[in-house]
Formats: sequence, C-alpha cells, structure tokens
Amino acid sequence: MDFSLTTEQLELRRMLREVSAEQCSSAHRREVMATSSGEDAALWKLLTAELGLLAVAAPEEAGGTGGSFVDAAVVIEEAGRGLWPVPIVPALAAVSAVGRSEGVADVVAELVGGDHRAAIVPGEGVSVSTARLTGDIDHVLGAAGADRLLVAVSDGLWLVESAYSKAESRAGVDPLRPLSTVRLADARGRRLADGDAGARAVDILRVALAVEAVGVAGYCLDTTVEYLKTREQFGRPIGSFQALAHRAADLAVELSGATSTAYYAAWAVDGSPEELPVVAPLAKAVCCDAAYRIAAESIQMHGGIGFTWEHDAHLYFKRATALRLLLGDSHTQRRLVADRARLFSA
Repeated sequence: MDFSLTTEQLELRRMLREVSAEQCSSAHRREVMATSSGEDAALWKLLTAELGLLAVAAPEEAGGTGGSFVDAAVVIEEAGRGLWPVPIVPALAAVSAVGRSEGVADVVAELVGGDHRAAIVPGEGVSVSTARLTGDIDHVLGAAGADRLLVAVSDGLWLVESAYSKAESRAGVDPLRPLSTVRLADARGRRLADGDAGARAVDILRVALAVEAVGVAGYCLDTTVEYLKTREQFGRPIGSFQALAHRAADLAVELSGATSTAYYAAWAVDGSPEELPVVAPLAKAVCCDAAYRIAAESIQMHGGIGFTWEHDAHLYFKRATALRLLLGDSHTQRRLVADRARLFSA
C-alpha cells in the first residue's frame, strides 16, 4: 500500500510551512501566550475564512472540498510543527466527525467557514433524557471559544449550542493550549447521528492528536539535527560525534514508524472505517509516546540552551506532554486496543 502524499497534498504542505514561517514565529507565539485568550484571532481568520482549511475533508454538498481525512492530516501535522496558537486541530476533527453523518449538511456548512466553531466532547458519564444532556466533562480540547459542542455519548453524537452549555477554561501544562471543563445542565441537544457515531467521533479526535504529535516530533528532530550540524566543539560539529549521531538516528527511526502509524490511521478514517476502533487508540499511543521521547531528547541534545525559557524546545516538550495525556495516556490507549481487538478472552 502506497502512502506517499499526492502532488496536491505536497503543495498544501509547502504552502502551510510558508504560512508558519510568516505568521507564527517564535516571538509571535510568545506574544499570543501573554494575551488573555491565548489565541491569535487574525491567524484563525486567515486559516479558516481565507484559506478554507476547515473544508479540506468536508463533503462538497456542505461547502467542503470533498477530500479525505488524509488531507486534513496534512494540515494537522503542520499545525503541530508550527505550534499554531489557534484550535485548528480540534475544529478539523469536529468537522470531519460530523461530516461523515447523513442529513447534517447544514451543520457542516456552518463550521467550514470558521464563523462557528465546534469541539468534540467525550461524553462518558453524560446522561441523556428526552433530548436533554447533563454532566460535567474535564480536559476538553477546543471548547474554549467554541459555540458548538459535539457531545459523544453511548447512543450517538449530539450537537449542543453554547447557549445551553458552559465551558470553564483553565491553563494546563501547555501554555499555548488551554483546556476546559464543560458543564451540561439539562442542556438542549440535537442528535446528529446514533449508534457508534459518538465513539467514532472520539476516535477521529484520537487520530488527529496522533498526527499532531508527529508534527511536533518532526519539528523537534529537524531542529536538533540542524543544531548538531552547526554547533562545534573541539573544532568539529558535534553531530560528527558517534554517540550523538547514533542518538539522532534512533530518533529518526522512531519518527518514521510513528509517521507511518499516524497516516495509516488517518487513511482508515475513510478507507477502512471498520479498523478505526483499533488503529485510532494504537496510533495515539505510538505517536504520542514517540513525540514525548523525541521532544525530551531534543532538549538534551541542544545542551544548555535547550533548557532556557528563550528556546522553544520546552514549548514543544509541553505540547508533547499534553498530547500524551489527552483522552488517556498510552497505557489507557493500549488497554482500549486490547479490549476492542479482543486480544484477551474472558
């Protein structure tokens, strides 16, 4: 199976890296971090209203391009590489999740332009009675500023508007990504899809986080290798020292495996949906663990400068740490794989 990116996807990647270089410098990210919202409204408008990135994996009848989730994955990976200070990753996951349901083109059309913003809320513990939802959900990604919540419960996927919910944002380990506690108190909802649609939405979010982790890891490895080529010690680039060269090679092998895993899971969203319940948690475990290790090694291999506040290595390490914990750590994901794949009999 060939997972090479198409010419169009490669061009999309090239364009997004130009956007990152022009609009999301290290200094700019730190300016955004100092604001109360922690979000760049101008960048959000550029990415959504002008470039139309939320439409890349939405159906054409809802105003999308009719692409696959692999197209969305290209955007998500670049968002991870650039640490974009906007909630494009949870928003793309939400559009992709609801866009695969029938009879909801109106909802998708509201989201692809960026005027309305949605986030997936894993609704374990949420009760539903006569189209009313009740429950509190912690550590929700993208709920801050979202006016549409896609609440994933056991009987399907529900749409709750912000007027019927409350999202309390709070700082976490990642200064560029606030998390929220969503409170639903007899909130009025609209069921967009029943059956396994809720579980599928959360699995799409897992895949999105796995792909983002690959982007984080890719940036860390690239900047580390560049540092090893330019930093000299004893009159030689430190990358010529065998110990450091071997460490970098090991990280490159790990990143390659994680990237293949992430993009297989992204392909499975549309290409093999019956596999998604197993490959989604597997991809999150593999990719987030890889990103955590590569980001940690990046700090070490940068030497003293890597430990300073002025260097971005700590921002990428914090993003990798947060990604590893969202929706459950790698042990939780692997237990989920075992249960869904029925690896152990009762």
